[in-house]
Amino acid sequence: MKFNQIGYGNDLTSKVIPVINSKSVLLNNYIEFFKKPGSAITYRKAGASDDIAAKTRTLGVEYGEAKFTSQYETAARHFIGGQVKIDVALERMGFDLASEFESNLMRHMKDFPGIFHNMLINGDPDTDATQFAGLKLLVKDDRTVAAGGNGLELTQGIDNPAKKNQQIFLEKLDETIALCEGNNKVIILNARVLARINSIAREYLTITKNEFGVPITMYNQVPLINLGDVQTAVDAYSPVIDFTETQGTAEDKCASLYVASFEEEDGVSFATTEGGFAVYDITRVDTWWKSTYELIVDSALVRNSALSRLKGLYL
Repeated sequence: MKFNQIGYGNDLTSKVIPVINSKSVLLNNYIEFFKKPGSAITYRKAGASDDIAAKTRTLGVEYGEAKFTSQYETAARHFIGGQVKIDVALERMGFDLASEFESNLMRHMKDFPGIFHNMLINGDPDTDATQFAGLKLLVKDDRTVAAGGNGLELTQGIDNPAKKNQQIFLEKLDETIALCEGNNKVIILNARVLARINSIAREYLTITKNEFGVPITMYNQVPLINLGDVQTAVDAYSPVIDFTETQGTAEDKCASLYVASFEEEDGVSFATTEGGFAVYDITRVDTWWKSTYELIVDSALVRNSALSRLKGLYL
């Protein structure tokens, strides 16, 4: 189910969900959640068989048995949110308290997707137990493609060296897409790599718009989603996917892109609860009007084959 289907059933939550969805194509159109109760949950992964080869037989003879073993993983409960509060004294100064509070709340909601996007890529519960595991941590080695031993420069131009690099990149991109198995694939990347794809592969691109009028660029019918920036301080932002990775001798200047198939309790999915996203009703505490907003969530790679990565890209 989509993000707008996991909201807590009060007016304030219903009011802010469209604001979040308008700022995140992933949350609005592609990411899938599944609901289960409890302080931690168990979900079924793709199972394993001791013999998956098809058999042959002759008339009157049974097929050989194959034993299937179910596999399970546990999803924890991670909480992403914050508090919004304003001083009630503003009302005595002539301010419309309700309007001021709503303005502050909506400002937080517009930035909330950046927080989720950043954890989606970079989350590491081994470093910070409050985070869920991001795609960088979840993707398996056998689903990771290196653009080159020492990285691959995505050069512009029409000379032979530039065209060769462009061809290598598009072949590696196609390989990465093919490694991701599923029916809801999305390519997740940063703005600069997206711009370079626009430049070198325009003939393979189409553009659609979602219900909020946000353009979505498609490469061979697979959406290209730029995750944008995350706020790191007041008026300070940094890209969610930056050129800070190392590939061979290309030190601290490479970036990755990811291909994920988001499916409910399959592929790449997200465990939550009933009313998993909530903006709690406004309450007065001492001299403050306060509200807490929160998403209860954990990442789940139900099928390893639903996630792939192309690493070693630089400009």
